[in-house]
Amino acid sequence: MQPDLIRVALQADEPSIRELFERSGMVEIVESAPEVLVWHLPPDSDGLPAELRAALADPHGPGIVALTDDHPSRWFEEAMHLGVDDVLCLPQTPQSLGMAAAKARASRARRAAALSARVVQSTSRAGREAHAFTVFSTKGGSGKTVIATNLAVCFARQGLRTLLVDLDLHSGDDALVLGLSPRWTVLDLVQSPGDLDAEKLAGFVTRHSSGVDLLPAPTRPDEEELVAIDRLEPLLEVARRSYDAVVIDTSSSFSPSTLLAIDHTDTLILVGASDVPTIKSLKIALETLDLLEMALPDMRILMNRSGAKVGLEDRDVERTLRREITYTLPSDRAIPISVNRGQPVVVDNPKSRVARSFLEIAQSLHGAVESRQ
Repeated sequence: MQPDLIRVALQADEPSIRELFERSGMVEIVESAPEVLVWHLPPDSDGLPAELRAALADPHGPGIVALTDDHPSRWFEEAMHLGVDDVLCLPQTPQSLGMAAAKARASRARRAAALSARVVQSTSRAGREAHAFTVFSTKGGSGKTVIATNLAVCFARQGLRTLLVDLDLHSGDDALVLGLSPRWTVLDLVQSPGDLDAEKLAGFVTRHSSGVDLLPAPTRPDEEELVAIDRLEPLLEVARRSYDAVVIDTSSSFSPSTLLAIDHTDTLILVGASDVPTIKSLKIALETLDLLEMALPDMRILMNRSGAKVGLEDRDVERTLRREITYTLPSDRAIPISVNRGQPVVVDNPKSRVARSFLEIAQSLHGAVESRQ
């Protein structure tokens, strides 16, 4: 065997396809330990086979090339989303098949290198735990997702290894706000076989350009019930051993996943806004937390859209809540613009008033992380 030949396994060992690959002069057909796995799929299939999905779910698995006899309209989008390296319609020349195998092997090597780098960084944190921040509001539309994503980006830019976990299992939008199209979600991770460790976690996160690692919510609302809560607890424990800061975005209710997040948090950030329904909701949330007698080492109130001329001043809100407001974010049209562009506002418009406020808040919270190092 020449040392530069690509080790290719054919899912269905069809003589005609084997001959084409061999004629390329670039591959060796093998039965075990392949670098690239080739599947020949019917174009009218309703979806990818379970065996192929399992191969794609393995972060250490081979590169994947899919062959089909016509344009695969039914499963092409799913194949691209899950990370198939190349899809080719037959017939193809031996050279094009060889190049597809080379591309898949290169993609596999890049994934392995990125995964190794993350594992090395995680291992270097042995004996230390991340500071966990949970962003919570019982009122939809309060802006907690924008807050969680922008704070996570700020932490990463401050040099902290940061993981953002979207535990709004019904309708989480962290990936959307970050402009990402993740290959995997928290559902894929908790349903994966075997024990969860830092290496497995690293294989399921998606890296944002800022350096934040995202573990997104399931893509469909009906998948919420498939996320086993007893699998989320070890996930949070592994995350805290693997990062400097873990930011958890929650649902707008005291759901089981929210209660678990609060129970594992170091700093709870309660989000409010300057309108009566949201203030009422925030007051009820505070009362509920008192009734639950949850041990919260650090709780901070963040008022979003503060200063909007709607008749409520921060001092009025403090009297109603009987608590001091810790942080305020100004009302700023830069926020909806950044969301529509799929970029955190601290990236999209760093000179805006709200971006500067995010940086100040993150710097204040950074002190809590440093105290744990």
